Amino acid sequence: MKEQCDFPAFTAYRLEDDILHIEMKKVNKLYAQDVEQINDCYLKVGKGGKVYSLITFQGFIPISTEAMKEAAKKRKYNIEGAKAYVVKSIALRMGVEFFMNFYTHKYPIAIFSTTLKAIAWLREQKIKDNKIIEVLV
Repeated sequence: MKEQCDFPAFTAYRLEDDILHIEMKKVNKLYAQDVEQINDCYLKVGKGGKVYSLITFQGFIPISTEAMKEAAKKRKYNIEGAKAYVVKSIALRMGVEFFMNFYTHKYPIAIFSTTLKAIAWLREQKIKDNKIIEVLV
């Protein structure tokens, strides 16, 4: 059985290669509690290791100010390996890229039009991280 997190705003589960797929549901608005639940899911599924995540959407989701603040918080744990967003609409993709410019991240983030391209990129990021770890050890 797949390890899974199921909440009102999203469902998340492991794909092959230990990639966490976060499927955002069609909700009226994303709230701070939703962001907290996503972070809790990272901790549960990641089991202390780096989490490489694929985030897909069913449509546009407005984000509350509190959710933006929660997402921007500096976490005491550093578990994000990389994030790949799949946004099929060109207009939405441009909007996401615009808002991402306001925040700096300690991990790679990319936006793709297809799931296959996003997963391929996440696999590349995992390989890069593993090579860095091998050099350090």
